[in-house]
Amino acid sequence: MEKLAEYLKIKTAPRAKSENLVYCDNLRFTILTEKIIRIEYDTDLNFVDQASQLVWYRNLAEVDFKIKKTKEKLIIETNQLKLNYLRNKKTLNSKNLTIKVKDSAEIWHYGEGNQQNFKGTHRTLDGIDGAISLEEGLLSKSGWTIIDDSNSLLFTESGWLEKRSNNSDYCDLYFLAYGTQYKSILQDFSKLTGEIPLIPRWALGNWWSRYWEYSAQDLKELMLEFKKRKLPLSVCVIDMDWHQVKNDYTTGWTGYTWNKNLFPQPIKFINWLHQQGLKTALNLHPADGVYPHEKQYSAMAKSLGINPASKQAINFDLSKIDFINAYFKFLHHPLEEQDGIDFWWLDWQQGDQSGLTGLDPLWGLNHLHYYDLGRENKKRSFIFSRWSGLGSHRYPIGFSGDTVVSWDSLKFQPYFTTTAANVLYSWWSHDIGGHCMGTEDPELYLRWLQFGVFSPIMRLHSTKDDFLDRRPWAHGAEILKIARFYLQLRHQLIPYLYTHSYLANQTAVSLLRPIYYEDQSPAAFAVPDQYFLGSELIVAPFLEPTDQTTSLSKQTIWLPAGDWFNFFDGQSYKGASWHNVYGSLAEVPVIAKAGAIVPLGAASKFGSTDNPVELELNIFPGADNSFELYEDDGAAINPAAARTKFNSNWKPKQLKFTIEKLSGNADVIPAERRIKLKFKAVKNAEVKLYTDGKATKIKGDYNLQNNCLCLEIDYQPTSRYEVVLTNQSGLLKKKDISLSKIKRIIKNFKLETVVKTELFKAVKKARQRDSEVDFLNRFCSVLSNSQLEVLIALLYDAGTAQIKTAEFNNLVIFQGKLSELNYNFSSALLAAGHHKAQVNNTSAKTNPNKLIDLNQLKADKWNLTVNFTKFIQHRYSSD
Repeated sequence: MEKLAEYLKIKTAPRAKSENLVYCDNLRFTILTEKIIRIEYDTDLNFVDQASQLVWYRNLAEVDFKIKKTKEKLIIETNQLKLNYLRNKKTLNSKNLTIKVKDSAEIWHYGEGNQQNFKGTHRTLDGIDGAISLEEGLLSKSGWTIIDDSNSLLFTESGWLEKRSNNSDYCDLYFLAYGTQYKSILQDFSKLTGEIPLIPRWALGNWWSRYWEYSAQDLKELMLEFKKRKLPLSVCVIDMDWHQVKNDYTTGWTGYTWNKNLFPQPIKFINWLHQQGLKTALNLHPADGVYPHEKQYSAMAKSLGINPASKQAINFDLSKIDFINAYFKFLHHPLEEQDGIDFWWLDWQQGDQSGLTGLDPLWGLNHLHYYDLGRENKKRSFIFSRWSGLGSHRYPIGFSGDTVVSWDSLKFQPYFTTTAANVLYSWWSHDIGGHCMGTEDPELYLRWLQFGVFSPIMRLHSTKDDFLDRRPWAHGAEILKIARFYLQLRHQLIPYLYTHSYLANQTAVSLLRPIYYEDQSPAAFAVPDQYFLGSELIVAPFLEPTDQTTSLSKQTIWLPAGDWFNFFDGQSYKGASWHNVYGSLAEVPVIAKAGAIVPLGAASKFGSTDNPVELELNIFPGADNSFELYEDDGAAINPAAARTKFNSNWKPKQLKFTIEKLSGNADVIPAERRIKLKFKAVKNAEVKLYTDGKATKIKGDYNLQNNCLCLEIDYQPTSRYEVVLTNQSGLLKKKDISLSKIKRIIKNFKLETVVKTELFKAVKKARQRDSEVDFLNRFCSVLSNSQLEVLIALLYDAGTAQIKTAEFNNLVIFQGKLSELNYNFSSALLAAGHHKAQVNNTSAKTNPNKLIDLNQLKADKWNLTVNFTKFIQHRYSSD
């Protein structure tokens, strides 16, 4: 029997330690961690110790657990769970096998499904216009999850797969008990299944891709146009027309031979891309096999015992190890080693037949291609393909498929991408701008691009259609200007993003993660449009068209407890609160936590993703924090690494910020580095710098408009730096909505100029004297609903929104919250002619929908939420 090539054989440790095994009747229990227990049932006692497609590692550390075994029952108890089994050799049922989750006090009964699952992800978004249901994930509000691995294939000594030989009554279950310890269980799961790989640094830059018959010259001219317009890229993907399409044997989707009409000198072209700093991939559709028109056919046929003269097809068949070995040796290795292809886009979409019963061909290709690319440890393993089920986190990056161009499609993608963290699938790549059909719209294009910048992989792409265009300059000068800012910002963010790629590898927590990973308040489970981008930032992209009367987009966000700041302008937000945020086309809600430390690179050169010579640290006040920057060469399998730790120690009148001596290999970073420190949302301060404990001269540059103090340091990795900012009147500058911002917003309103002038005068009076709020009454008849809503939100931090949870299709009504409804606000409502509002009374035992006279609210000072939709709809009413 032929053996799989050695480099394709994975190293597993599937046999658990005997100390962690418990046998009872027809059952074997494996206590894998204090949170995970494996349950096997087989009347023949034929338990499985091979690695499965999903679980590769069971030889984990010994677990501290208690066991009590009698003739009647078995009890297994760890710090996190308690299993009870009433002994019965005949069968398992809901009465004789239960597990209690200690953290949540929930009890699982055998056979019980989980109705509170937070979901995971989905194979593809091909043809999807809006939301779809997702597969089950690893996390649930119940605090437990059950994984059924009974039917997955097993790895053999040959290095490939076979079906299980167990009886039909065999079951192989994994019970995960975690309560609210969401991040912890993800890490435990990765111990069983494998880590999230560290992706190449260059993959975090901007990608260009399009389904189009580009020639080498076309792509050269296009890349040079991006460069000329200062739009950085790091990857140029070549779609399927790189190979011969028209032939006498196949539909043309499958192919391995260069189309010399389009690429007369492919090696020269690939070298040119590399000289520009760009990596490249070729698109693959392997389903049709290999036919005589392919350049590689003759050599491959001979290796498989086929006479080339017979012109017999070489069928795609993953059940045959000799085919697998030849598939890589003849079809892919020459294109990589001779032509210079960096990775493969596995655009599998032709079915479910692999030749091996039970094997999804997509899973087989993902697994094999991932390990093939990293053969002989020459470069970091990497593929670009679709999700093939639980365990696919081992094969980044994901291609989400051919979405319809629509606002509904865009609106679904933040939730879809973030929720994938629940199955460790960190690295989704979407067709930014949408793939096909729908309606092309410059605003939609820009909002999608902005989301792409704050998503795992930023890849512009569309289908073959003259009227779909992903080039930023194709949508007008304003769109180009804004797109340039964000595409450059994407490359500047790479130090931060790459550090979190490393952290994902170490902790199994994805770059994009749901808010409920950090905050378990009810609101945190009802915000599908927002997410944590790493440890320091919350992003809530604008996902709906600009309002026609305000020229603003709106997003509703929930911020966990603590102080928060707009990343760009330092505006402060109160935590444990809802906020309606409004912005122009150029703005995206990116919110930094108190104490956040966000490293950026300098403005990017076209194809550069290297560790930056100039490093900019964005530092926010309000809390202690630390951040360790991770850097390596960006591509090696076992790279030398450098770690630089930043610490921020906060007191109301003083902030101490330290840059610790570099640990690891200093050769990884540039020989000369300059660090710019940008202290945001602070007052001007006395500044002291200590280098290795000695006072050093430093001059600060304070920007009063942005409340930002800038310092620069000529950095030496062997030195320790301490910067001390002091202001005896208090250092924190909580930037409220400034009059200049309100003026800019009113300027964008669709209103007569004279009305804008009078409105702004009234706003200034209202801000100068809190009791002056009657301007709402004066302007009520000329302000649109949206204009009135924006003014209320900006002046009183209140508003209304409807939040649609994508998975369950429910509508959650958010009422803009005031921690204590004050006299000014109730007066504002009254001045607008509305004397009653629907409220949720959170302190009194009354009907939550009772109509309450707002005149009474002034004295009661209730904690409540006001339904501003009611208010706006009835603002003309006098009842």
